[in-house]
Amino acid sequence: MMYFNTYIGKMVQIELIGDRDRIGYLIDLGPDIIVIYTEKKYLYMPITHIRNITLQAADDKMNTDSLPAPVKQTGEINYAQILTNAIDRFVEIYIANNQTIHGYVKHIAQDYMVFYSHLYQVMYIPLFHLKWISPYQTHQTPYSRAQNQMTANPTDPTFAMLPNTFEQLLKDLEGEIVCFDSGIHANKIGLLQKLNFPFVELITADEKKLHYNIQHIKNCIPFNK
Repeated sequence: MMYFNTYIGKMVQIELIGDRDRIGYLIDLGPDIIVIYTEKKYLYMPITHIRNITLQAADDKMNTDSLPAPVKQTGEINYAQILTNAIDRFVEIYIANNQTIHGYVKHIAQDYMVFYSHLYQVMYIPLFHLKWISPYQTHQTPYSRAQNQMTANPTDPTFAMLPNTFEQLLKDLEGEIVCFDSGIHANKIGLLQKLNFPFVELITADEKKLHYNIQHIKNCIPFNK
């Protein structure tokens, strides 16, 4: 990705798979992640979901942000490092359905993370489906609440004992009531009956049996946690 080094500090348009185009200043990049500054925040984007990057004209007015100073390019960042640094920080993440989620990264497993949201509580999110992550500044108080009211849920020591993979995690949740994809659709809430890779069987409240490909499950919320 050396040819993007000349774009550092310049405005770019990024076409993302599963999200709207993002326009902002290119701040840094690594082998598997890109950082832009847009709408007064930093977005860390895994390159997996980037369809293309276009340099914007100098007089383009679509983004009114000013370039943050100084621009500190390292070229040494990577996706795993960013996620690890985000543990216990209040962040905004985007997965799908034009809906961002605010909360705390609590644990990073091999291919998913444990996320604590004040709205959803504990969520298991496959890393592949994370489109971007944006850490809040330490002085910011989300929801306009006092800092002492926004303390993260204490890290559960059992998080470190969770299975390494999302597939194994779902296997352990057999027999539990779960919610897939934030429960936006009622047919994604039910009893996780059985995992038979790559499909999982879910029984809804009206006793319908549905089979979901786990590679397309964007998050899983257990109701017993």
